Amino acid sequence: MRLESNASSPGPLVLSPQALPVGTRVERWRVERRIGGGGNGTVYEVRSRPEGRSYALKLAHAPDDPRFQREARTLRLLRHPGVVRLQATGTWRAGATAYPYLVMEHVRGRTLYDWSRARNPTARHVASLLAQAAWALDAAHRRQVLHRDFKGENLRVEEHGRLVVLDWGAGWHPRAAPITSAARLPPGTGPYRSPQAILWSMRAPRQTACSEHYPYTVEDELYSVGVTFYRLVVEQYPPLVLDKAHAPAISATVRALNPRVPEPLARWIERLLAFAPEARPRGAGYLAREVQHAQAHGGPDWDVPLFGWYEGPSTATRTTQEEDPWGPVAPGEEAALLQARALREARVQHHRLSRWLRRRIRSEVQTQPRTEPASPPEPRPKGRWMRAAGGLTLVACMAWGLMLAGPPHTAPAPSQPVQQLARPRGPTDTGAPATALPFSTAAPPWPGNAMPTTEPHARCIPRLHRYILAAFTAAHLNACSGPQVRPEPARCPSEALEAMSQLGLDLRSHGPIQFDIQQPDDSYQTNYSIVVSDGPITSRLDEPMGRLPANTLFYGRIWTGGEKIQGRYTLARTPDGSEYPVCFILGNETGMSKYRGSRPGHTRAHPWSNAQVVHHFP
Repeated sequence: MRLESNASSPGPLVLSPQALPVGTRVERWRVERRIGGGGNGTVYEVRSRPEGRSYALKLAHAPDDPRFQREARTLRLLRHPGVVRLQATGTWRAGATAYPYLVMEHVRGRTLYDWSRARNPTARHVASLLAQAAWALDAAHRRQVLHRDFKGENLRVEEHGRLVVLDWGAGWHPRAAPITSAARLPPGTGPYRSPQAILWSMRAPRQTACSEHYPYTVEDELYSVGVTFYRLVVEQYPPLVLDKAHAPAISATVRALNPRVPEPLARWIERLLAFAPEARPRGAGYLAREVQHAQAHGGPDWDVPLFGWYEGPSTATRTTQEEDPWGPVAPGEEAALLQARALREARVQHHRLSRWLRRRIRSEVQTQPRTEPASPPEPRPKGRWMRAAGGLTLVACMAWGLMLAGPPHTAPAPSQPVQQLARPRGPTDTGAPATALPFSTAAPPWPGNAMPTTEPHARCIPRLHRYILAAFTAAHLNACSGPQVRPEPARCPSEALEAMSQLGLDLRSHGPIQFDIQQPDDSYQTNYSIVVSDGPITSRLDEPMGRLPANTLFYGRIWTGGEKIQGRYTLARTPDGSEYPVCFILGNETGMSKYRGSRPGHTRAHPWSNAQVVHHFP
C-alpha cells in the first residue's frame, strides 16, 4: 500500500504494518520504536504526546483481522495485576485498507525462559513466579476465561520480579466469537497440549461429527502450566505420556534431572502433569495458596541456585585417542560388534552433553544486555528506515541459518580470552544484581499491566535448546526480506549426523508423518486438507524409521512462499522423552505439493506427508 509520508518529504512511502518507521502516526499514537512481533501482529512502543507515558501498540498484519476484536473483548473481562491490561483499541487506515490495533501499557522485562537464562534463580524465585501465574489464571477462570496458549514465551517477568500473562488472542469465554480454522483443536503450541488433547486429535475425529471441537478445560490449562515450569527447572520438555499404565513418576524425573529442586516444588509439577485430569490441582487458586504457604516456610534448600556454574575444563582432564580393543571378529559377530560400538559412542555423547545441561556460564549470565534502551532512540535520518529494518530482519535470518548449521555450544578453549566481570552483590550465586530479585510471597499491587514480548537476543546454547530458539525467532523469520520461498542451503551439524548414524538412519531412510500434530487427521474425508503458514511445525512419525519408533515427534520449520512447501526438521523426540538432533526435510528435495486454493498466509496441504534424511539441507 502507498501512503503519503507524515514527514515533510514530498515523496510517497510504502508502509507495512510490520515495519513502521519512527515517527509514523497511528491515529493519535506516535511510533517510537519496534519492540517485537509474532505471526498475527507487530508491537511498537508509542506515545500520545512527546513527554507522555509510553505504551505498547500491537498492530495487525492482516486487514480487518477478527482476532484483535476477540482479544480486546477477552481483556475487557479481566483486571488483575498478572494479566495484560488493555488501554485502547482502534484502526489504522492505510488508504482503503484498515488494520486493527490494541494499545496496552508497556511493561519492560524478559520472557520467562530468557529471564531464567539471564540469572541463576533459586527455587524460592521460581515458586513466586508459579504462584503469580496461578493467581492470574485463577482470576481469569473465575470470569470463565481460558487462555489456551499458556507457555513461557507468553509470560513476562519484570526486573522487580512481577510476572504477567500475555497474548490472550486465543482466549475463550462463553461469549467469544469462534476462531475460523481447519483444525478442531484450539489454537496452541504442541508440547504444551495435554495428553487428552493429543489423544482426542488422534482418535476422536474419526468417530465424531465434523463440526465438533475439542472441549478445552481448566485441567488442560493447568497441564500447560506444569509443562512450562518443568521446562523452567530442568531445561527440557517433560515426556509425553499417552497411556496411564506407563505414566512415569514426573517428580522423580525432576529430582533426578535437577536434584536442587526441593521436593514440594517437584511434587506440584508432578500434580500439574498428571495423566488423569482429576489428579491435577482442583484449581489455579488452590495451587497458588499451597505454593505461597510452602514458599513462606521453605528452608535453606529453597535459596540454593537451581543451576550449577560451569567453571571450564578440569585441569585433571586428559585426552586420549580412541583405540580399537575388539581385535579379530568371528564370522557372524559383525552386527553385535557394530551395536556395541554404537552403544559406547552413545554413552560418550551422553557424557559430553551432560556437562552442559543445567549449567550456567558466569560471564554469559552477567553480560546479558538489557531488553530496552534507557531512553527512547533518536529518530533516524529520513530515507534510512527501510535499510535499518532490512538489517534487523537480515540478522534474524542469519541467526536461523547459524542455528541449523552451527556446532553445539562449547566452552571457550583455554587460549581464548573470556570476559570476566566482578561478581555483583546480591543473593549467592544468582548471577544478578540484588535489586533484580526481590521476590515476595504477597500478592502484587493492584492494578497491574503487561505487554507482549520483546525480540530475543542471540546467544549460543546447547543443542537440546535449539527448538526453543526456533520458537523464539519464528516471528523474525516471517519478516525476512522479500518472500523467502526457500531457505539457504546448509550443512547438517556433525552431532546430528552422529545421532542419525546411531539411530540407524542413512540417506535412504524416510517415513510417513502427520504433517501438523496440532491439526487432527481427517484425511479419510474426500479432498480433505489442512491450512498451514510459515513458522515452526511439529510433525508425528506414523511408522518406525530406523530405531525411531512410531509416534516420534519431529520439530522444525516450514516455508510456504514458493511453488511448493519447504520444510526442515532439526530435532526428534521419541515417546519416552529422548531427544536427538536430526536433519530431515519435508517431502523430498523439491518440497511438498500445495492444494489448489492456496494463497499467501493460507496454504492448503494434505495432512500427511513424508520426512527424508539428508546430510545437507538443499
